[in-house]
Amino acid sequence: MTLKPKDKQLAQVLTAIRTQVGPGRSPLYRWMRQRHADLAAAFDETPPAWGVFAAQMAALGITDADGKPPTAIGARQTWYRVRRDVAARAAKLAQTAIAAPVAPSEIAPGVHRLAAQPDPQAPRPAAKFDIRPARPRDAVRPEAALALPANGGAPGRVAAPLAAVTPSQESGLNDQMRRVSEAMDADNTPMPRVTR
Repeated sequence: MTLKPKDKQLAQVLTAIRTQVGPGRSPLYRWMRQRHADLAAAFDETPPAWGVFAAQMAALGITDADGKPPTAIGARQTWYRVRRDVAARAAKLAQTAIAAPVAPSEIAPGVHRLAAQPDPQAPRPAAKFDIRPARPRDAVRPEAALALPANGGAPGRVAAPLAAVTPSQESGLNDQMRRVSEAMDADNTPMPRVTR
């Protein structure tokens, strides 16, 4: 696509710049760039024979940057530069594209996601815990202690029932559970540190 400025002086300057052959902007490059979509479709269908392609470009009078007829290698490299530049321009345009404004009667997609979340002011349901005290390795469950045979069970081992929890230990455990529950309600649950 060629821009056509309204200012005649600017148009003359741009015409001179466009006709001047510079690095990467040979007549072959410009010819390929103007016909990029058609060439890409044709090359996808049938891979090009670059020698034949270069000969056809020379027959049309299209030259490389040095003003010489293009070679097969030069034509192939020019095509890769054209493809790279077209892809870079498309990526740049995609980055600068501005999202379409939302109509007054429309709700933005982010608002839909926020609306699907529960109300932070609403009371949370009470947490239900199924927490059992930890037992030492050698401890026997009370129901298992009752099922032992009268001779004491396995030879050399006597099953001892678990020690009862004292009231001071129970109040400490209740305080700890209350702190954990409050931290969970405040979404501030302490996490263990992971070290390597």
